[in-house]
Amino acid sequence: MPATIYILALATFAVGTQSYVFTGLLSDLAHDLGVSVGVAGQLATAFAITSGIAAPFVVNFFSGYERRRLLVSALLLVGLINLGTAFLPSFNLFVAARILAALCAILVIPTAGAIAASLMPKNKQGQALGLILSGLTLALMLGVPLGTVIGDLFGWRATFVFAGIIALMAVPFVAKLVPESPGTAEASFSNFEVVKLRIVKVSLLLSIVSFVAAYPIFAFIGPFIEEVTGLEGGYLGAMQAAIGVGSIIGLVIGGKMADGRPFTQNIKILFGAFVGVQALYSVWFLFPELLGTSQMIAPMALSIIGSSAILFATGPVIEKALVNANPPQAALTLAMNTSMIYTGQGIGAALGGIVIARQGYEAVGGVSAIIATVALAIALMFKPKPTRQVQDHKPATP
Repeated sequence: MPATIYILALATFAVGTQSYVFTGLLSDLAHDLGVSVGVAGQLATAFAITSGIAAPFVVNFFSGYERRRLLVSALLLVGLINLGTAFLPSFNLFVAARILAALCAILVIPTAGAIAASLMPKNKQGQALGLILSGLTLALMLGVPLGTVIGDLFGWRATFVFAGIIALMAVPFVAKLVPESPGTAEASFSNFEVVKLRIVKVSLLLSIVSFVAAYPIFAFIGPFIEEVTGLEGGYLGAMQAAIGVGSIIGLVIGGKMADGRPFTQNIKILFGAFVGVQALYSVWFLFPELLGTSQMIAPMALSIIGSSAILFATGPVIEKALVNANPPQAALTLAMNTSMIYTGQGIGAALGGIVIARQGYEAVGGVSAIIATVALAIALMFKPKPTRQVQDHKPATP
């Protein structure tokens, strides 16, 4: 990969870090702002909902702008908003700041992906998109925990300062090392007609269904691990880190799959495997009483790594399909995909809470597998439109 792709991954790392950098010190934030921890948690909800709803419309509005300048501007605004957030006096202003940060941040990932796709040949696009998405995973594995450490040392407000500095540090690298990339279309609601393409509809549907299937478990992964393995405290945190390990593995595998096989083959393989892995979360509940909870640590770790790897492997596969469905509208289709991901996470987490409350943790893996089966059925039924073969007719020689 050329250096440009790594710089674009740095941009997504900066955005991913600022998204949830404060969550590790949510209790301190809530205490100082005079709200409950549950209410303080709505800062993350406000960011996610804003991102899910607004992403396609904001990206469409700026679709005619030169992409490098747009990326630099978005990162600059994200950095300044986070720095300013650190000094706000009230919770309501914090909510407004998170919404404003979301409106700027949602430009970064689709724009970075569109630039990367325009720079790379088709046989490398999947790997480039996977590398850019890995910036988000590294943010959860490194950026957010590091922000928590800084906040613990200097106070929770320092987490926002840290996030702002990371975003601002990315600005000169993008400005200097990323080439210009012209916008492709002026803002128009007619741009959304790209959704009429069959492969776009299927790709977006697979994105939302896959995250609805995954997040009944991922949103409650801590209690899940504790129920099956009995781990607590730091050991529990180490097991949770398996999500990050699996996602990095998945992005590498997914990038290679996207560049090496047709889309239809990839989605059948990935979602077929996804059904089996998600079902294991319920299967493991049958064994602890027979084998002992300590014997379930390795199977649970492998399940977490496997399910997160498969989920994130779908990312480059789906994003490459969206990019190539209509290259001039790549930023818009990638923004729609971002919207599907955030929406799927929210629906999946809500569904997980309902199932756990009514049936217990044992049922969630089965529910997740059923939803993953819906994605598999969509993958199996999808048949791309056949391309017309045009034969050249040479004129007869006299």
